[in-house]
Amino acid sequence: MTGVRGTLVLALLVAVGAGILLYEGAPDRPGRPSQDPLGPPAGADSPEKVLPLLSFKPADITEVVLRSDGQVRVAKRQGGKWPETMPAGAVSDFLHNLSGLGELMRLDTSPDQLRECGLAPPQAEIELHRQHGEPLVLLLGEHNPAATGAYVRVGRNGHVALAGALILWEFDKAYKALGG
Repeated sequence: MTGVRGTLVLALLVAVGAGILLYEGAPDRPGRPSQDPLGPPAGADSPEKVLPLLSFKPADITEVVLRSDGQVRVAKRQGGKWPETMPAGAVSDFLHNLSGLGELMRLDTSPDQLRECGLAPPQAEIELHRQHGEPLVLLLGEHNPAATGAYVRVGRNGHVALAGALILWEFDKAYKALGG
């Protein structure tokens, strides 16, 4: 009898535990907000707005100049179209993706620290000429120590920021596409 009683007690404990888990985990229980497991924690403040690296509309760009390793690659929009000598949509895709990238964090850097970030001199440069206004310039530096981001300088003498490492991949892809 002891074996049967023990099994029944164990089964009862499992049933009570399962009932508690089901009740506690129910998102539609009154007084308990439902929560998206991939979203921010319940009650958390909304995330800060991300500042764009460069604020522009891709359609306003008339010329793209990319510099790296002492070489310059240029694409000029003619008649509303980018040159057909490069892979289809390469420049348009680059501009679209670049317009969506933001600053992860602004950094206070001294002139001495620019070298440590790979910004003195910069590793690469993006220059976007617009229909109206001065060109937009983004200087690219090294990866951060975790290799999750890259140091950038907005303008030739502007502020330094940490951007996602995707900026380096986007640059490399466009640089190769403009190389022919």
